[in-house]
Amino acid sequence: MEQYRHEFIDKNEMLDLHLDFFIDPGQTVINKHFHDWIEIIYLTHGDLEIQVNNKTTQLKVNDFVVINPMSIHSTRCMGGNTAILLQIPISFLEKFMPDIRDYSFCVDLESKDPKVQTKLANIRSTLQDLWINYEFQVEGYVFRCYSLIFEIIYILVHSFSYKVDRKERQKNEKNLERIQTIIEYVEEHYQEPISIPEIAGLVGLNEIYFSRFFKNNMGMTFLEYLNMVRLEKIYVDLLNTNMPIKDIQEKHGFYNDKVFRRMFKEVYGCTPREARK
Repeated sequence: MEQYRHEFIDKNEMLDLHLDFFIDPGQTVINKHFHDWIEIIYLTHGDLEIQVNNKTTQLKVNDFVVINPMSIHSTRCMGGNTAILLQIPISFLEKFMPDIRDYSFCVDLESKDPKVQTKLANIRSTLQDLWINYEFQVEGYVFRCYSLIFEIIYILVHSFSYKVDRKERQKNEKNLERIQTIIEYVEEHYQEPISIPEIAGLVGLNEIYFSRFFKNNMGMTFLEYLNMVRLEKIYVDLLNTNMPIKDIQEKHGFYNDKVFRRMFKEVYGCTPREARK
C-alpha cells in the first residue's frame, strides 16, 4: 500500500478480478492512490484507518468499506489486521451493466434500519463464502465465485447506490487526469527539489489555483504529499538495507532532518531507528 498514484492491479489467475486474504503485520501506510476498479475491504481482525476522498473512517472487526472507481484513497494500519480484499474492474461490470459508471456506492454501516442491517449482513456473509470457495477451489469453484460476486454487486446496486450527474463525473475525470500527471512527475523527480511554480506549470495552472486544487483533491498540500512519497521510499530502505539513516534520508531527497523525524513519527508511530529494529 504505497504513494498516491494510479494503481495497477493484477487479476487472479482464473477470475477477471482481484480477490485476496490480506494480512497486514502493522506499521503499514498505503499513501493516496486511485484505480478504475470497485474495491471492497472487509476487516476480519484488527483495525484500519481508511481515507476516501478526504473523508477518514476507522474500520473495526466485521466492518467493510466500498470504494468507488477512481476515488482517491489511502489506508493506515499500526496494530496489524487481516481482511478480505475484493477488487473488480469497472470495465468487467460494464459488460453486464453498461451504465454502471453513472452509479456511486455509499454504505452506511451505522444505519438503524433493520432492513439495511439485514442487507449489510448478507454482504458480509457473501464475502466470507466467496473467500472460502476461492481458497478451497473445489471443482466448479469459478462459477460459484462469480455467482457470489454478482450477488454482492446486485445488493449494492439496488440498496446502496445513487445516480451521479454526468457533467460532475466528467469534471472529476479531468481533475484526475491532472492529478495523475502530477503523481507521475513526482514519482520520477521526488529526489530533486520541486517548486510550486514548476509543478503548477506542468498542468497549466497558476500557483494559487494549483495549491487550492491540489489540497481539495488530495487533502494535503503539495509539499506534504511530496514528503509523504519520500517517507515511503525511506521506510522501505530502512527495513531492507543497512545504510545509515541519514544517508537513506538524503538519498530520497529529504534534507530537513527536523521535519523528517516529526513526519516519520506522525505517520509510522515510531522513530526511524525504532522502525528498523
